[in-house]
Amino acid sequence: MTQLRQVLESWLQRPLPEDLAEALASGVILCQLANQLRPRSVPFIHVPSPAVPKLSALKARKNVESFLEACRKMGVPEADLCSPSDLLQGTTRGLRTVLEAVKRVGGKALPPLWPPSGLGGFIVFYVVLMLLLYVAYTRLLGS
Repeated sequence: MTQLRQVLESWLQRPLPEDLAEALASGVILCQLANQLRPRSVPFIHVPSPAVPKLSALKARKNVESFLEACRKMGVPEADLCSPSDLLQGTTRGLRTVLEAVKRVGGKALPPLWPPSGLGGFIVFYVVLMLLLYVAYTRLLGS
């Protein structure tokens, strides 16, 4: 469970709730993970609202099924997948499925390096822009 937590936190780049099995049962984190491994692999994620902080069982099940379908599309063999119930109940088989998906797909897909985010992205943009302006200015003066 600790290894899975570390892998998920690394890919999602944020800390996860203390009760990992319960957090995964809503399927929200699973769908976010699938989209991190392969962007837009889960086109729609049911998320809780401030008014209703816990997802209904039906919406949680749809999230989990979307995650498992994304795993299939990413090439995780059917034999390595669990049933939606395993993830909803937080069984060991369900947690192994998540880890297997990350190992199989995550080994092929590194976290995106481009576009850079935050201040680093702005600095890269600024430097490239200044270089282009410098080149244009020197060519104008030279002609």
